[in-house]
Amino acid sequence: MPDTTLEPTPEPRDAPADLAGPADDETPWAMQLVVRVERADPPTRTAACAAAATAVVTLLADERAQPDGPWEPAVRRWSDAAIRKHCRRARGAAWDRAAHLPGVTVEVDGAQVRAFVPTPTDAIPRELARLQLSGSEPADPERAEHVDALVDGPLVVSICPEPALPFGKAAAAAGHAAQVAAAQMSAGRYRPWRDAGFPVAVEHPGTAQWATLLATSPVRIVDAGFTVVPTGTTTALARWA
Repeated sequence: MPDTTLEPTPEPRDAPADLAGPADDETPWAMQLVVRVERADPPTRTAACAAAATAVVTLLADERAQPDGPWEPAVRRWSDAAIRKHCRRARGAAWDRAAHLPGVTVEVDGAQVRAFVPTPTDAIPRELARLQLSGSEPADPERAEHVDALVDGPLVVSICPEPALPFGKAAAAAGHAAQVAAAQMSAGRYRPWRDAGFPVAVEHPGTAQWATLLATSPVRIVDAGFTVVPTGTTTALARWA
């Protein structure tokens, strides 16, 4: 179970359209995700994606992000436009410096990820802006190709097999899938998931299984093409029992 503590919060609001965007004269906003990647004991790709997904919904469910909370104006401004996320890496002192900024930290299977309150992309705090957006790909010796969606179990997020997503892109896509899933779930499904700490199981299906999941998954994340994949690429899916 993720290492988080949550207070009861209102149910999530409807998610905005995936490809919505700000007006041409507005600066885009983004949520920053930071994965802790220490040289001696780096996380696996799957664990980091699961932690990123859990961190996103944990921040959005936090009472500080709810109406009248101090984070709510920034969260609402960001979620009312394109849902952009940047996934960065940090270790040692850089991780410690970033941890003092407003956000929440989640640990899943040894992977630590911190989600930060969204900001304009031209006003990202220096402690975050200096962190790497890319780097070596983490090992993942036991990647699950398929996970059963169980009643009151974890949300299942599928990462697309083609094109192969860089680590940071996959983690951001997993976070986006979890966010949209939280908004689409019934209250009866959302509450036990929230009370369990928003567990997420990440799978890496093959191309045949991916084609089946594309037709059946209730959440489909279509990339807007801002970074490394073509516009319209489905990067992640999410489902639950």
